[in-house]
Amino acid sequence: MAVVSTILLGAGAGAAAGPALAAPPSALDGLSVSPQPGTPDASRKTQLSFLGVGRNQLGKVTVTGSRSGRHAGQMKSYAAAAGASFLPNRPFDAGETVTVQLARPGFPALDYKFTVARTRTVKIPPLATPKAPPSPPTHFVSQPDLTPPPVAVTTNSPGTAPGDLFIGPDKAPGQSDLPVGSQGPEILDDQGRPIWLHPLSGGLAAYNVRPQTYQGQSMLTWWEGDVLSLGYGQGEDVIVNHSYHEIARIRAGNGYFADLHDFQLTPQDTALITVYTPVLADLRSVGGPRKALTVDSIVQEVDIRTGLVMFEWHALGHVPLTASHATPGGPYPYDFFHINSIQLLPNRNLLISARNTWAAYQISTQTGAVVWELGGKNSTFKMGPGANFAYQHDARQQADGTISLFDDEDNPKQAPQSRGLVLSVDLAARTASVAQQYTHPSPLLSNSQGNLQLLPNGDALVGWGASPDFTEFSPTGQVLFDARLPSSTDTYRAFRDVWSGTPTDPPALAARRSGSKVKVYASWNGATALAGWDVLAGSRPGSLRPVGHAARDGFETTISVPAGDRYFAVRALDGQGRTLATSQTATLGGRSTARRVTPSPQERRLVNLLSTGGTQPDFVAPRVLPARHHPLRYIGGGVIVVLVLAGGGAYLYRRRRAA
Repeated sequence: MAVVSTILLGAGAGAAAGPALAAPPSALDGLSVSPQPGTPDASRKTQLSFLGVGRNQLGKVTVTGSRSGRHAGQMKSYAAAAGASFLPNRPFDAGETVTVQLARPGFPALDYKFTVARTRTVKIPPLATPKAPPSPPTHFVSQPDLTPPPVAVTTNSPGTAPGDLFIGPDKAPGQSDLPVGSQGPEILDDQGRPIWLHPLSGGLAAYNVRPQTYQGQSMLTWWEGDVLSLGYGQGEDVIVNHSYHEIARIRAGNGYFADLHDFQLTPQDTALITVYTPVLADLRSVGGPRKALTVDSIVQEVDIRTGLVMFEWHALGHVPLTASHATPGGPYPYDFFHINSIQLLPNRNLLISARNTWAAYQISTQTGAVVWELGGKNSTFKMGPGANFAYQHDARQQADGTISLFDDEDNPKQAPQSRGLVLSVDLAARTASVAQQYTHPSPLLSNSQGNLQLLPNGDALVGWGASPDFTEFSPTGQVLFDARLPSSTDTYRAFRDVWSGTPTDPPALAARRSGSKVKVYASWNGATALAGWDVLAGSRPGSLRPVGHAARDGFETTISVPAGDRYFAVRALDGQGRTLATSQTATLGGRSTARRVTPSPQERRLVNLLSTGGTQPDFVAPRVLPARHHPLRYIGGGVIVVLVLAGGGAYLYRRRRAA
């Protein structure tokens, strides 16, 4: 069972949802409030965020629901910035108007309103896509629980940028599970061999795997959760240190789950995350019905230490539905915006990318208003030859003012191939022109996902999203590196970065007899300083001596040593031959010494939360019902599809009672 948050918006929904009681500019001096005035679909469990002014300068806050009356609550300060959130002691009523009054000493009173979402039942069949044939995963004798999808490297030329490759192998769109290997965050070397991998259980997937800076140190980060057939995710964001120990887990506030599309850490040690929520809207302005399920895209800035929401922005109420290139209809909610990237700009505004409006926007964090729009139907800029893009992802403003993005151009097809695109943007002249573009020698056309990372040495790494490739180009466009996952697999984004990992688990080994020799299989998941191995052997566990040595050869190194001993261990060595760590002792023919891979308590909690619906009022989860109860639904292109599973069931989406 599941809950879907809904609200009926006016025919012009997106431009504004009813008149907001705007405060005089002086009342908002230095202050940003969320939910913003006029927000049409705030969560019943929303907190009220006041960012930019210290708690002791905020004064008295009065919160009144048009149905639920006055709300008492607590004010809690942010750790990362001046400001505080008012946490009501009870949820608001669905559909009511909430009035917020702030008596800030020395300033005019602040008085504004927002609306709370309604809930209703919806049934949504998932996308019907043929299942791809499985491919054999990679296996390791010393780490039998680790089975990553194989990566084929077709080009690996000298001159690539420093660093390793970061991916999150996942099932291709429409697949019910990953047909090859395990899902989870992964680091690769330039031969496509794993350096570190962390298999996830319970159907969890990992997106946006890459290093980021937190508390002044480089950390490894990713999103993990459930990817819905609706085109977005519900989960949490994870930060681990150089020993791969989890030090923080960011959850969306206000009753939501964090979405998969972006997770950005800021210099202030806050997190910018995306959130998706289905709501009811009047779609007559775009040729749809008066009441239809619509997906709103949300940005949250979360204070990591306290978990409080510092800022929240909704596409509905700020971008008109008529800006979308998507059309309503079919069994899925109308996803008019589809946010897929966020960037904090030097002026504290946000740059966001919206797939379905074919546009990137600069958003004011003070007012929530659109400062300018790049591309799309209402572009602020005159787009030069070849500068227009479609269904794009990963818009980033670079230090020189150019804007990079991944231009998908598909679903439906708009151009022969996808490309990495860099645009020169002249803010004064309001023009945009092509500065650079990157296309694959074998034209690739991706109907979803993808990214363009401009590297410090001038190279560019393109992750092709739904096409399971990732490619590094030189500044002149030469392919320096090219790799591919199995066709049944993809990675939302691919990154190259410098990383140093030192696991606290000891190295792993297994020893197997092979004719007149013994083969010792050695690995150390995540160790980046590892350069070689010493093999120790003996007739008793306490009396081992050196019997062999080998340089590191990928994730797992196979070392042949003379037979005759029963017990074995390995020493991990760095590039100077110094011992980094020593394994436990293994018995010839016995089990590997690797610690068995088990889900962490945090992962188990998330899997359980997703399976039961959790606390999110806008939650959508699959429920299997007999196929005879499954209604006919239009998937698109005039084809009627009923997805019948092998077990005689069909997926529906059903309401869950709100907490």
